[in-house]
Amino acid sequence: MNKPVRIVFNVTFIAFCFLANPSFSDAQGDGSWWKNIFRSECDTTQVAYENIAPDSSIAMNESVYKQNDTTYVLIEDMPVLEKRSGLGLVQMHMDTSIMRINFNALAEVKPLKGYRVQIHFGGLESARAVRAKCRLQISDIKVYMESIAPNYIVSVGNYRDRWEAEFALGKLKKRYPNAVIVPTEIELPTL
Repeated sequence: MNKPVRIVFNVTFIAFCFLANPSFSDAQGDGSWWKNIFRSECDTTQVAYENIAPDSSIAMNESVYKQNDTTYVLIEDMPVLEKRSGLGLVQMHMDTSIMRINFNALAEVKPLKGYRVQIHFGGLESARAVRAKCRLQISDIKVYMESIAPNYIVSVGNYRDRWEAEFALGKLKKRYPNAVIVPTEIELPTL
């Protein structure tokens, strides 16, 4: 850079520093972006009701109040909660950004690596017949049909480890002598 351009640049920079609006550079101003991170109020409230029988056991340090013929239990300080059934009130105060993160985490379930027992490999019609027959014979285990063009695989179960799959293979070998264990992505177990 030549000397006149450098001088103009320095003068412009110094003028900007002195004449700039202090709210742009003041991090402690009321309009600061970071203050919204620590706001105390939430923008979402969820209310869930649960039935709690009036004769259920209620531990100490609780206060009970009535409102419109409904009993609400307010737990102040309780080290151990007992199991109850009846009507109750639960409020969750949650920011929408946290709800969005929670929703995305539940929506994007990552597959689990595991094993299934493959009981058939063949054409579409034979795979459908084997799947229907297996569903009738074994109602407690899920049966899956997958396409590997031009053939189809019929597999059974969702096993997390090889030992579980070996155990199921021993039972299925009696009905399906060509059954084999295949590593695959399995469905998450229901909780």
